[in-house]
Amino acid sequence: MRFILADWGTTRFRAYLVESETILDRVSAPSGVSVLKPGEHAGVFSRQCGHWLSENPDAPVVLVGMVGSREGWAVAPYAPCPADARDIARAMVPVDLGNGRQAHIVPGLLFEPAPEACDVMRGEETLALGSAIADGLVCLPGTHSKWVVMSGGRIERFASYMTGEMYALLREHSMIGRPATEPGDPSGFAMGLAAAERNRGEDRAARVGLLNLLFGARAAVVAGKMEPARLGPYLSGLLTGDEVNGALSQFAGYDSVTIIADQARADLYVSALEARRLHSTVRAPETALVVGIAQILRCRDAP
Repeated sequence: MRFILADWGTTRFRAYLVESETILDRVSAPSGVSVLKPGEHAGVFSRQCGHWLSENPDAPVVLVGMVGSREGWAVAPYAPCPADARDIARAMVPVDLGNGRQAHIVPGLLFEPAPEACDVMRGEETLALGSAIADGLVCLPGTHSKWVVMSGGRIERFASYMTGEMYALLREHSMIGRPATEPGDPSGFAMGLAAAERNRGEDRAARVGLLNLLFGARAAVVAGKMEPARLGPYLSGLLTGDEVNGALSQFAGYDSVTIIADQARADLYVSALEARRLHSTVRAPETALVVGIAQILRCRDAP
């Protein structure tokens, strides 16, 4: 099966020509949905992928990511979770490419863990389906990290953690991260993980809470107890450790986690999981994306 896939995020447009889960060609542009006005999406897609459309007249076209948000090409309402590839395929939203051709937007998922609570993902569902995990726990680090429980090949439930966004806020817009210097000292990351672990432990006196630990990081630098080069990695380790603690508290009973991330980011989570004595496997996001979309398309075409 040959298909055209566009991973259309907030800041970037990435597209792939795929044959049997193998990428044949790719394009990329800084044309994320945040810089586009209503009505501009079709033109961007045509400029980037028009040659693929003409050369592959029968290839299905799938769009995934923020392209289905309110700021995107068309709103693709979230499908309810739990969901499998067939459920997601049924909920895809068509958009017109012109010349009698359509693309379909993958909808994303909505999960309601309690009557007063909800969580969403848009794009990560394809990575989870492409994780090669039928039953287990999947971690997708990022600006808003996702932890996903897979059961029988279905996305059973998930939880989001704004770890990446919080780190950026602390470093760029807060007095907490202001004393940090570059290049950062990587040893600070392990220190942050250790602080998060103490905050989780049985010693009640050590469980002071994340907000107190964050302020304490700045105080340690100002008081000369921590080198400024360690502060940035320390904050990263503290936030990552707190995320892992929260996720493993929600999703207990797993002895391994599949991480879908680039190697540099995945290594941070491998360290955090090793501190909790959990095994981890790393899978490349691009591979998971292609496999997940192929699975959705096969379900769409199945009788």
